[in-house]
Formats: sequence, C-alpha cells, structure tokens
Amino acid sequence: MNHSFPRKKTSPVPKIIVTPEYLAKGSLKKSYINTRIAFNVPWMGVVAMAFAKYPFFYNSLWQYIHPLTKSIEFDELCKKLVIISKKKALELKPKSLRKNLKKIGYNNYEIKKIDEVNHIFTTGNMPYLIMATIARIFLEEGELLNTKSFKKNNRAGIKSDKNYLLLIEQHHANKSLKKIYKSIKSNLGLPFINTDYRAFARWPSYFEMSWKSFLPTLLSKKYEEKVLEIHNFIIKESLLLPNPNKIKSIQVVNAAKKDKKLNEVKKVVNLFQWLLPGLITNVAFMREQIK
Repeated sequence: MNHSFPRKKTSPVPKIIVTPEYLAKGSLKKSYINTRIAFNVPWMGVVAMAFAKYPFFYNSLWQYIHPLTKSIEFDELCKKLVIISKKKALELKPKSLRKNLKKIGYNNYEIKKIDEVNHIFTTGNMPYLIMATIARIFLEEGELLNTKSFKKNNRAGIKSDKNYLLLIEQHHANKSLKKIYKSIKSNLGLPFINTDYRAFARWPSYFEMSWKSFLPTLLSKKYEEKVLEIHNFIIKESLLLPNPNKIKSIQVVNAAKKDKKLNEVKKVVNLFQWLLPGLITNVAFMREQIK
C-alpha cells in the first residue's frame, strides 16, 4: 500500500480537452449538475470536467466523494483549507492594490464585487482540491483506512442560477488581456486558463494589475515552499477522512482501466492535484490584494 504522495508536476503535461458546461449533454450534463450540487458551487471546475471525460473512473470515484460531501468532516476540511490558504498567502506578504485601483477609477462597490467573485473561488475550490487528492490517493494504490461513519451536515444547497459567473474566454480577450493569459499559461506551465482567472478578467484593468503584482511572488522560492505546505496538509487530512463504505483503491483503478486509459487518467489526476494547492494560494493572495 502506498503511503507517499509527493508534490510533483506531471511531465509532459497531458493534453486537457473538456466539454464546456453549456455544450454538455446526456450523462455528461448529468455528471456536471450532480457535481455542482454536491459541491454547492455555481460552476463546474476544469478539474471535474477533465475527470468526467472518463465516465467509469469518475462514477467510481463519485461513490466515495458524493457521500463525503454530505458530511461534517467534508465541510470542516473545506474550512481548514480556506484558513490555511489565507495564512500562507499572508506569509507571502501581498501588497494592497486598493489605492492604485481607486486612482484609475474603481470605487468601493466595484472592489466589493471583485471580492465577491473571489469569495466564490476562495470557498468553492476546496471541494475540487479534496476530490483531486482522493482520486490521486486511490489511483496510486493508497487506502483510506478510517472506516468510521460520516457525521451528516445540515448545509443548505445553492440555487443553480446563483452567483452567475461572467467568464472572459481567451477568444474574448483584447491584445492586453491576451498577454496576461499567455503569461499565466507560461509561468504556471499549463495549456489552459483556470475558471478563476477568466472570472477575474471580467475587470481586465484590475486583473492585469493583480497578476503583474503577484507574478514576482509566484516565481519566488518562498512561494513553492508555502504551496508545498498546503500540499502536505491536504494529503495528511485526506488520508484521515472516514471511509464507511470501505471504497478500495482497486475499485477506482479497475474503473479507470475500463475507460481504457489508466495511464492517461493518472497523469490528468496528478496534474490537477499538483495544480490546485497553488491555485487556492493564488486566489487567497489576490483576495488580500484588495483588502
């Protein structure tokens, strides 16, 4: 049984092809809706869309994840991740952008709206990180040995149309924003732009300022140290989660084999499990920039 899950980026980066929410049909659309409802979020993350491309694997993983989402343990881990991501972001010493934003015309209401969108991702990214981590553990022959029952939560669900996100896709972007998107992909080493950044780009002058201020931190040694601390935290916490239905690694591995792309699934899962601790740090950092 595997007990070691080091932070390591998939190389080469696998090609990620996803079906956008508005184009999803049939069983794929149903998977998207079920994921959003269970995670209590208004958007389908790129990670979940990438996983859902492999239906046998995703359905097998969901046999553990879905009951987990109804538990107090799940909610508490999400809250812990919000706290630790904020702590690590503050240790990176973000500089406030409020004065500079006001100089170019932003008022308190507009900055509040940016903060509201950030909050969606500050809380909503955590279920996706937990899912990616559980998926990696199972695919790499790790086991969740705690067979205690879940403690059920009393969380109320959101309406599907709540917090509608306006996303600026790469083909929507003007020349200046295209440069920022190119910088994101280049410096993160990814072939796609996460939903978070496409939502922040709704305010292109803010987002350009935010990214340029954050970039030196992203490229620093201290940044990787903080992200590694989050990675180690989520691995440790995920391995302690209850598994009352005794879902085994072999079940998830065999399901991925049914998709006839086990190695590809492993690479995709590993990529997102590597990516997400950094993403939650970045979002937390950007939130502190507008405090």
